[in-house]
Amino acid sequence: LPPQAEYTCSTNPKRTGKAKANAPTPAPRIVRTPLAPAERSTEELLAEVEVPERDPVKLATRLKKLDRPIPVVVNETPPRYQVGDREVFWVSNQDTKEHFTITATLRCVTPHVYMWVEEGCEVDQEALEKSARRFEEQTYPTNRAFFGSEWTPGVDNDPHLSILHARGLGDSVAGYYSVADQYSRLINPYSNEREMFYINLDSIQPGTDFYDGVLAHEFQHMIHWALDRNEDTWVNEGLSELASYLNGYSVGGADFFYSRSPDTQLTSWPDGPGEAGPNYGASYLFMAYFLERFGEEAMKAVVAHPANGIAGFEAVLAERGLRFEDVFADWLIANYLDDPHLEDGRYGYRELEVLSPRLDQTHDRYPVQRSTTVHQYGADYIELSGEGDVAIEFRGSTRVKLVPNEPHSGRFYWWSNRGDNSDMTLTRPFDLRGLSQATLEVWLWYDIEEDWD
Repeated sequence: LPPQAEYTCSTNPKRTGKAKANAPTPAPRIVRTPLAPAERSTEELLAEVEVPERDPVKLATRLKKLDRPIPVVVNETPPRYQVGDREVFWVSNQDTKEHFTITATLRCVTPHVYMWVEEGCEVDQEALEKSARRFEEQTYPTNRAFFGSEWTPGVDNDPHLSILHARGLGDSVAGYYSVADQYSRLINPYSNEREMFYINLDSIQPGTDFYDGVLAHEFQHMIHWALDRNEDTWVNEGLSELASYLNGYSVGGADFFYSRSPDTQLTSWPDGPGEAGPNYGASYLFMAYFLERFGEEAMKAVVAHPANGIAGFEAVLAERGLRFEDVFADWLIANYLDDPHLEDGRYGYRELEVLSPRLDQTHDRYPVQRSTTVHQYGADYIELSGEGDVAIEFRGSTRVKLVPNEPHSGRFYWWSNRGDNSDMTLTRPFDLRGLSQATLEVWLWYDIEEDWD
């Protein structure tokens, strides 16, 4: 939730004594109100909690009460597909969450890829083969060298990845990767039981730079699932956009959407379809900035680190004597100045050309006072123009709500934490000895992601 902030700008600030000629302007003194000890310990506790990964096998065994073991690998021997084979697949509309089946034909095979196309859909064969070769020869080795390996031979005991081209997947997606396909149908009835991702033919066609970038993007998701299954979405999506960039493909203008909405929280992700354009841009630019500033070794260390979100970056940055918040602040300045010749290069991009972020406000008459809000890990850019010196006074909240809700009573509530592909639980023992009946009454607040939680 965005906390309150207030700033005042005035001209001709009071000075004491005489300034020496050419003397450097003293750095302004920043006074931060420290948090109370109890609040600091709560913050530290939240940062230190290790959220366990979701285990669909255990969940299905417990909740479905299955009387047979769930296979991790569904085929004893690898399947042998040939061009021209037909197969029935489950697909889903990512906007409506509707599942339905289609029949597809295998149109192209490489050592690591099956290219399936929904029957009745027109796809240029030459373009399909061109993109298949590009994935095989460039994207596949590049992604694996930088991010790691997918699970192979995987749930279907086949080293090939299936790429399914279909229509009706939703207006908000160019393609998607579904974790459900990595498991047996005993766990998820809509699983296609193979390593695969989906291309929306209503949005893109093979043979284009953007199409090849989508394949790189989705392949990174597949790899990341194999290495760190409950990574924060903003990190996972940012790395997938980075995968497109590393392969020399287009990222589809995500950086433009962020430049128009810089007050987008870097470390969060929206639930609704079609709302995440600025979030993709923010996470991509941060990953690209981090890679340029700290190098490939540091970026790979973040990818490989088991900690999620900010904690993973903190662990890697601590070895360099830095904090995430400091790097985040430098990144915000770099997005505006984009001048790698300043200081040690931290205030710009060497390789990437970035768009200037949209200004939230411009002031040219003083004094002026304004109250506003800004998201956590977001930014408002304010331009001050005119001649002479300007004194700036800023007051901002040192606290922010974790959720948009107040405790029913007292100062605290019991919270299960948040995360993706994670096993969230709230557990507490009660001594019911000597009782024949017991009733538990609680006040409950929740915010769940529809069709996922």
